[in-house]
Amino acid sequence: MEEINICIPAQRQQQILEYLQSKKSITIRKAAEIFMVSEATVRRDLDELASTGKIERTHGGAVLHTGTGFEWQHAEKMQEMIPEKKRIAIAAKKLIEDGDSLFLDTGTTTYLLAEELKEKKRLTVVTNNLDIAYTTELDATSTMIITGGIRRDGYSSLVGDIAADLVRKLYVDVSFIGADAVSVGNGVFNTNFNEIGIKKSGIESGKRKVLLADSSKFSRKALAKICDLQEFDIIITDSGIDEAQLKILKEKITRVIVV
Repeated sequence: MEEINICIPAQRQQQILEYLQSKKSITIRKAAEIFMVSEATVRRDLDELASTGKIERTHGGAVLHTGTGFEWQHAEKMQEMIPEKKRIAIAAKKLIEDGDSLFLDTGTTTYLLAEELKEKKRLTVVTNNLDIAYTTELDATSTMIITGGIRRDGYSSLVGDIAADLVRKLYVDVSFIGADAVSVGNGVFNTNFNEIGIKKSGIESGKRKVLLADSSKFSRKALAKICDLQEFDIIITDSGIDEAQLKILKEKITRVIVV
């Protein structure tokens, strides 16, 4: 898209919407550069578009409104908020001791956490994430267990009763769970029902239950509820989270880690 100065707010907002339809997300800084206006002007434009329901405001920008039933493609998830997810993964690694047993849910952040585990000794890692199963390098003293189940084509995860039943029979030291959306008032959500069973099993099986959720998840909505926030002992997120939401989280959860 060529950088042009659009003076009429309605025209500029339409161009922002067209950009989002192509790119899915935009930051305030990027929009200010493209349309050669101030960041304050961009914020007003995004707020007006959000009021129409066409987009969703995020910390520092906006995403195209997708509705509760929309699910990002696996390739898109693997490229979104990567610096923040890496920081979350590094913080999560600090919760793991040599000799621990873990459940790693499917998701980009759990995948990045798995990449951090090579130095740990005598781990037992259980996962339904095929990316983790195929690519993770563990120490020779560690073991990986793959749940089995039905492969979700295009999403690199195993789901269904076989997967959920196996995890339900385990008792691991730490369960690391991902989510598509988090509401500080209503709980933790996923965009599809297929993964709900194994996520619930993973939570039930953990001595400590840890939610890994970057700040973008707190501005999204999703269709299927996994559980209430209070099911988790620890939540790890990044510094982009809204201060008001962070305050509520700290009132509900024993430990909130912000990276």
